[in-house]
Amino acid sequence: MKFEDLLNSSYQRYIAEDFLATQFFNKRIPLVISNVNSDNLAAVKDKLLDCYGDVEVSCVGEEEAVKVSELCVGDNVMTLIVDGCKVTDCKRFDFNDFVQIMKRLRADDGCEWDRAQTHESIRINLIEEAYELVEGIDCKDAEMMKEECGDVLMQAVFHTEIAEKNGEFNYADMLTNLCRKLIDRHTHIFGTNHASNPEEALKFWTEAKKKEKKYKSNADAMDRVPKNLPALLYAEKVQKIAKKAGFDWDNADGAVEKLYEEIGELKTADEAHKVEEAGDLLFAAVNAVRLYGVETEMALHEASHKFLRRFEGVEKLVEATGREMKDFTLEELDKFWDRVKQEERQ
Repeated sequence: MKFEDLLNSSYQRYIAEDFLATQFFNKRIPLVISNVNSDNLAAVKDKLLDCYGDVEVSCVGEEEAVKVSELCVGDNVMTLIVDGCKVTDCKRFDFNDFVQIMKRLRADDGCEWDRAQTHESIRINLIEEAYELVEGIDCKDAEMMKEECGDVLMQAVFHTEIAEKNGEFNYADMLTNLCRKLIDRHTHIFGTNHASNPEEALKFWTEAKKKEKKYKSNADAMDRVPKNLPALLYAEKVQKIAKKAGFDWDNADGAVEKLYEEIGELKTADEAHKVEEAGDLLFAAVNAVRLYGVETEMALHEASHKFLRRFEGVEKLVEATGREMKDFTLEELDKFWDRVKQEERQ
């Protein structure tokens, strides 16, 4: 490519140092990187590979283009050019590409299904995707986490795209709100407070959040906990606010005693009060488990999965007898259960 062509064309231009410090690029427009030398070439190549993939790159003054991985410089200072490409031809994608794709899907001539969606119609998807991400974390499955992180991000972008079209807010509003919150709540990083451990950092975060949200009282903070959270998680969040207010057991012992008390009340409750006493029992159980430092929602999920796994084992043992489960007494089935449990622990 000739230098005259470079001057007469529309490009996004960076010196190498600025290119290395920039996060996102408009890949629809050709990219020019000047002042590439032996000191920064390796970093420039890594950045290009991460942002664009192993695409062809032209050097000003050179006739032949080469792949990024084949770039070498010697003692010369180079100016590199990466051609623009359609989003469908990208080898690597970034947030800007993602937004472009979502805008295309939601355009007047876009996907009929995507265009028809509202905040309400896709609200449950975020909950489902979040739980799938949690499963990936629990399984320590990096590939699953990579996919599910993307799916969770897609839901946030989908809602922002809908909001922008509705005139509610746009991407800049959403990102400004997020960045402002991160700055304002990390007073020990961007302010004058100092935290020497995670507990102090959380304390400053909580204080900043309370100021930001203008909570009138601890009860007001409780009332603002989302009502559609899973019941265990909702109870745990409410109890944590009570703890911050000083209304909590010193340790788990008192909570366990309360749990036994609630079991007794449920056992003796009449029909009119069974639901109430059952709720009190579950709330007390959350309290006790929380004070043992265990996440109730995850603990119950694990217990449910364990029950399913062991039940399948019992079912296989029953099938091996040629009989059906209903042909056995509970005591006999319990022996099968103990056998599966024992084999599982070996």
